Amino acid sequence: MNKKTTALSVAISLALGGLLAAPIAQAEEQQVEKLQKMKVTGSRISRVEMEGAEPVQVLSSEYIENTGLVSLGDILNQIPAIAGTVQSTSMNNGSNGAATVNLRGLTAERTLVLVNGRRMVNGGTGADAAVDLNMIPTAMVERIEILKDGASSVYGSDAVAGVVNIITKQSYEGFEVGVKTGQTSKGDGQVTEITMLTGVSSDRGSLMFSAGYTEEKKIQGSDRGFANTDLNHDGFGGSSVGGSSATPWGYYDGQTFGPEGGNALRPFNPETDLYNYAPDNYLKRPAERFYLSANGNYLVAENDYLGPVTASFEALYANSKSDYLLAAEPMFGAFTPGFNPISADNEYNPTGEDIVDWRRRMVETGGRNRAFESDTARIVFALDGEFSNGWVWDTSFNWGKTKTVQQENNVFMKDRVNNALGPSSNGQCLDAGGNVIPGCVPMDIFGTISQEALDYTTFTRQDTGFNQQQVIDFNVTGDVLDYEMGTIAFAAGYQTRTEKGESQPDALVVSGNASGNALSATSGTYSVDSLYGELLIPLLSDVQFAEYLEAKVSARYDDYSSFGSNTSMGYSLLYQPFDDLMLRGTYSEVFKAPSIGQLYGGQQESFDNLTDSSGQDTSGRDQFPVQYGSNEDLKPEQGHTASVGFVYSPSFVDNLSMTVDYWQIELEDLIDNVDPQFMLDQCEATGEYCDSITRFDNGNVRSIDARYTNLGGLKTDGIDFNVRYRYDFDELTFRANWENTYLLKYEVEQPDGTVIDYAGKFISDQIGHFAQYRSTLNLGLSQELWTANWTTRLIDSVTYELPGVDQDQYEFNVPTVVYHDITGSYLVNDNIKLSLGINNLFDKEPPLMLDTLAANTDSTTYDVAGRFYYANVNVKF
Repeated sequence: MNKKTTALSVAISLALGGLLAAPIAQAEEQQVEKLQKMKVTGSRISRVEMEGAEPVQVLSSEYIENTGLVSLGDILNQIPAIAGTVQSTSMNNGSNGAATVNLRGLTAERTLVLVNGRRMVNGGTGADAAVDLNMIPTAMVERIEILKDGASSVYGSDAVAGVVNIITKQSYEGFEVGVKTGQTSKGDGQVTEITMLTGVSSDRGSLMFSAGYTEEKKIQGSDRGFANTDLNHDGFGGSSVGGSSATPWGYYDGQTFGPEGGNALRPFNPETDLYNYAPDNYLKRPAERFYLSANGNYLVAENDYLGPVTASFEALYANSKSDYLLAAEPMFGAFTPGFNPISADNEYNPTGEDIVDWRRRMVETGGRNRAFESDTARIVFALDGEFSNGWVWDTSFNWGKTKTVQQENNVFMKDRVNNALGPSSNGQCLDAGGNVIPGCVPMDIFGTISQEALDYTTFTRQDTGFNQQQVIDFNVTGDVLDYEMGTIAFAAGYQTRTEKGESQPDALVVSGNASGNALSATSGTYSVDSLYGELLIPLLSDVQFAEYLEAKVSARYDDYSSFGSNTSMGYSLLYQPFDDLMLRGTYSEVFKAPSIGQLYGGQQESFDNLTDSSGQDTSGRDQFPVQYGSNEDLKPEQGHTASVGFVYSPSFVDNLSMTVDYWQIELEDLIDNVDPQFMLDQCEATGEYCDSITRFDNGNVRSIDARYTNLGGLKTDGIDFNVRYRYDFDELTFRANWENTYLLKYEVEQPDGTVIDYAGKFISDQIGHFAQYRSTLNLGLSQELWTANWTTRLIDSVTYELPGVDQDQYEFNVPTVVYHDITGSYLVNDNIKLSLGINNLFDKEPPLMLDTLAANTDSTTYDVAGRFYYANVNVKF
């Protein structure tokens, strides 16, 4: 291509150096030359120039290091293009031990994660649909390219909201050790990371090895004032102290011993007798990770036809451990299928009557503590070369597997609890015929439960699961024709991919005999064969009103064993009317194939925070059992994305560049569950969905059926804009970078055809947070030996609605939140670099949000840890 390297192209290339500009110390010429030799995420065509029609944001290794964070999930979830909810260490209740990224709020399953341009095996608890970012070590990352545009015509399924391409370091000479440590200003949440990197290289190849260990310690809910008490909506637009009617002092057909611990039962008072479970929960989960990584390349042959042929490999082993801690198991005898009334003949029953509605917090177990351990192995073998006509080719074999074990102690068995609460005498359980039940120990649920009774009624739950992926592909790219307007280029390829997954709950959980949520096994596999291609055509060059104009078209055909075939097309246009300005636009068809869990999963029971709009449920609960599950008849989601914008770098202001991109996403046939709260509301309002809600004879909710289906649609659009500037003083460089996303709308069509706009709202713990405006501003100063940076992160205000007693809904406002982070580094000598930083400098607490699942806030959006100090040291030998 004969497109000129203008001031604008230099500005764009430099912009790809990362969100944090200050630490980047390379000269412009060196950076541009380096970037000119790389592909950009969003296209398989090798290009001389880096700028393209697709909007790509890049986070450099310097930016990653200076966040002070040790999880890629936490790092990515600070960029303005994030919305909704994610898995992270700040999620306790509902966690699967993983870390995910959610571009545009379209869920993690609609964001494709690549490693070095290739797919990464999914992670989590088994048969998952998103990559666990915990398995990709931060120390190995060279940069992260974030394509904020649909790309199914290039990469296939999942590239709906965009693509996160994690580029790892490929070569290194020497030996380097890094140590990072930090903790909050309250002395908890300690973080330690130790990494090692070594490598050698020669004229024919290179070899690199890395290892690392990371530990993040817990933060307890009781250690933060905003999280140590459960706060609920009082029904009249205010707040009240909440809690659970399943208390350590018990609830027995409307009577209790009370928190005062009396010897006689009295009427239960919901104003004074609820149990505050909030202090018992983790606010931030502990985590521990270990990894080994190696990669290398070698020039194996040179011949006239294939040219230089290079063999390369990537190998990764990662181990991740985490656990969540919830308050002790709440037992709701009358509302949990499988539990019997407490027998009138139980020797501990002081009433002398059967107790049907019994509730008890089993604090003797010490809480619901579930441990996750995942092992990931990934290996890539590749060959690449260049044909004699200049076309570049590559082929690769990519295999990965993640195995996960979950373990939880002191899980109750329903049949044994029934035995222990049934008839008993003289320390022995009796069956209906009065015979002694061998091994059974009566349970004093009215007092202190003995260890012997716990040993009889509980077991250690163990769930297992895996995800496995195999990908083989062949790609070729090159120039087709040189003519007066430039060079027509193409890329084409074939890929075959197989995905397998399994999630196997403990046998007692599958049978429904375990307390807690009932689950069914998931097991399945599918394969997909794909053909794809791209064609880039320069239309104008060096003519009046057009320095350059190009068009690009991409197409991909995917043939799935699970549902059939799909064809996706993509189009883009890039127009540079003069040196300072580039206009760009894209249109892409996108799709998301049903995942293994959505197709072949079993039933999963969850207890969601819900309100029975009909008022029939008088149990006083705020959590109801909901059944989620799979559907083998699911179709893929279909839709399109579009973007139009410009890049402007005025020649009259050196080192200033601005980008503005309007983006739009539309999806149909969404694979989702019908919101159980919507089901309850519609059942009361119109009678719809009442057949999905099962009730007891007294009207209390027994279960809600919310399995996967294709339903409704989604439309969202917004504006991304960025300004960056650099000014060189005599011995000092100033850099500024301002990254912004403004969400115009996020409209979700409901099953009844009505539309709800999520923009500017917090919807629920499950759906998440959709601030209309998010912004990150970085200001940096640097000299030859030191750097200093100030980062400001803004999350716009949102509203949320809760049902009331005297009116349908109350609206609550959550204020705008601004965080400030500072970091600095000093090069002691050529071999030692020191860095210090403070995140959340002013110790901003998260805003109050009522009726949330935990911590009285949205813990995946806002910082719950508080002010965090950290220090890094890197030593080269």
